Amino acid sequence: MSYRIVERVFSDDENLPTVMLANIYGTPSIQENLKKMEQIINLAHEKKVNILIFPELTISGYVWKSSDIDEVKNLLAESENRRIASWLKNVKDSLTEGKEELEYIFYGNSREKDGNFYNATYILNPGIDYQQEEYIYAKVFLTPMEKTYFKQGTDKRLSIDTKWGRFGFLICYDLCFVELARQYAFIDCVDAIVTIAAWHSEAVREYSKMNARTDHYYGFLWSLMNASKAAYNQVWSLGTNWVGLHQKSGEYFWGGSGIWAPSGMQLLQASNINEELLIVRNIDIKGQRDKEQDDFNYRIDFQDLYRHMNHQSACTHYPE
Repeated sequence: MSYRIVERVFSDDENLPTVMLANIYGTPSIQENLKKMEQIINLAHEKKVNILIFPELTISGYVWKSSDIDEVKNLLAESENRRIASWLKNVKDSLTEGKEELEYIFYGNSREKDGNFYNATYILNPGIDYQQEEYIYAKVFLTPMEKTYFKQGTDKRLSIDTKWGRFGFLICYDLCFVELARQYAFIDCVDAIVTIAAWHSEAVREYSKMNARTDHYYGFLWSLMNASKAAYNQVWSLGTNWVGLHQKSGEYFWGGSGIWAPSGMQLLQASNINEELLIVRNIDIKGQRDKEQDDFNYRIDFQDLYRHMNHQSACTHYPE
């Protein structure tokens, strides 16, 4: 299978990271999804990508409303990391730490713990144990349908330090709740927030007297909220989403995976119809954020007004 690849260059500094976003179709077939992931991981190696980001529930594909709940739960159980441990080991063994090497893969999968399933984000990296609790993020905000299958995650956030900056993580519907992103930016001092998603497209909003209508309101929100998340927190927003028709539910995923700068400006966005791999080379994750805050940092005024935030250890500078 061939993929359309869209490449852009952010800067001339080749010591900065290259990021790939997988704007892809997902199926309710673990083997098909693993095969697709392998192909994309191999392309990431060939293209000298440093960070590769897949959508929500990458292994199983997104869940659906079913009269047979066990059908979906069995799929989630079969996709769980312990069931594909040998595959994950091979992928992790292929990762290395170097200027022109693939070092990090962020992906979504189900997690089974204490008899419950969680919708989780995992990190593959040579120095990280992906099964270790501190490196797993469980989705906090679940849609009504997801509550049939998943237990809600706690308010435990996940942030990791890399040599290029600090990253925080959200999953899909989490994006709608500004407080969570604000805590990543103002408490955890992240430079970028990664959102992996299975974000739908179709919903109607119409204002007939104003001659204004959209059939893709949810898609509109995806772009709006990623841009807003970046702008109101002055952080990078990296969003990866499924695209196309869900084989079971018949719903459409919006695609539109993209990268938004700390200004909120969209730098690159993928198709809303077709699979695409986006590559942005030499992104100055931390440096660009510092530069934009030096120009205008509204965090200072926010913290001066909301003095009650001090008990949350709000950061006033970046950690070393």
